[in-house]
Amino acid sequence: MIILASSSVTRAKILEENGLNFKQISFEFDESGISKKLPPASYVLKIVQSKKEQFLKSHPNLKNILLADSAVVCRDEILGKAKDAKDAIRMLNLQSESVTKIITAMIFLGENFELINVSVTAYEFGKFDEKELEAYIKSSEWQGKAGAMMIEGFNKKYILKQTGNESTARGLNYEQLKAFL
Repeated sequence: MIILASSSVTRAKILEENGLNFKQISFEFDESGISKKLPPASYVLKIVQSKKEQFLKSHPNLKNILLADSAVVCRDEILGKAKDAKDAIRMLNLQSESVTKIITAMIFLGENFELINVSVTAYEFGKFDEKELEAYIKSSEWQGKAGAMMIEGFNKKYILKQTGNESTARGLNYEQLKAFL
């Protein structure tokens, strides 16, 4: 059994969709202490490493622990979770007619090994329709999502080109994890 050390509904859904037996343990982690001045891949890996340290302090005897985090990068800016609707609109407008990268880091602490992986999926988006953008903002589905994006929702219909795995964009590179299980 895998312990998913995350409150992410989407990461749990990825494991569920792929038939993995897991237990989800949610915990709060404040990533504001990690500098966004780091290169994006280093930034997201540092978050996951810090999550691992914090989680292991509370759960030192658990095995098969999976931790992950993602960063959305557009126009050289790391886009965190939007503070409010205005911030979400700003982030989504950056992505419209642009290339957006989702960088996902994960650590899996197996019984006999530790997997550390950083993956990137890039999307080239077409122009977002303003009325659809307004409806998405009103739906509140953007809340809690890095870059206010939802690749399996709002952003999906605007994809012109994809490079990388969709699971990475959703917050967990399942293909890499599966290779080690």
